[in-house]
Amino acid sequence: MPENTVKVKVCFLSLLQKYVGGEREVEMDLAPEFEQAIDFIIERFQIPWAGNFEKFIRVFINRELSQVFVESGKRLKDGDTIMFIPVSGGG
Repeated sequence: MPENTVKVKVCFLSLLQKYVGGEREVEMDLAPEFEQAIDFIIERFQIPWAGNFEKFIRVFINRELSQVFVESGKRLKDGDTIMFIPVSGGG
């Protein structure tokens, strides 16, 4: 992890809590670049992100969809919250 990190809260909802020992949220020091931060989280907790998993999970930063956050050019800052939320299925 680079020297310039930010302290963020990372929340895992529902079935995702199994990857962090049943915890709902953890505080982490992460790179301010979203992609680096997500890669670190996935590697750290060994989340099987590749393949279909990413189709069923949405990532939000401060209640903003990660794609919108990234496209706006924003970077993570101290106090931000990253949430991994499973997409609900329905019929």
